[in-house]
Amino acid sequence: MEEAEDAPRYQASPQGERLEMRVRRLVPVPTGEYCDFCTSGTIFKLYSCSNFVFNDMRIFQRGSEGVWAACSKCAELVDGDRWAELTERACSTFAKLHGPISPSDAIRLREQFRTVHQLFRQHRISR
Repeated sequence: MEEAEDAPRYQASPQGERLEMRVRRLVPVPTGEYCDFCTSGTIFKLYSCSNFVFNDMRIFQRGSEGVWAACSKCAELVDGDRWAELTERACSTFAKLHGPISPSDAIRLREQFRTVHQLFRQHRISR
């Protein structure tokens, strides 16, 4: 994932709450070289998913569905429906890769990841 502009944005949570996003937006980059959940690790498993919108952007640039890549640890968390642990893993990995994050930004970042993971969960295609 890459970081995009730091403009304040609003995103509705799956519960319909309006969330202000001040942390840099996460923009998926379809390289397939890393885990789409935590941005690290070797790819272990792929999940089919229908397209959805996050931060006014379609997750997959083309088509109505695509795949999310997962490292072995994230795949274990997804397969075990351990979503809170997946969100914590994504946040800590992001902080390690991108430097120190203030406590208030960490709260916002955690909510962003939680929302993306919930949207993925809602749009995952079981085959």
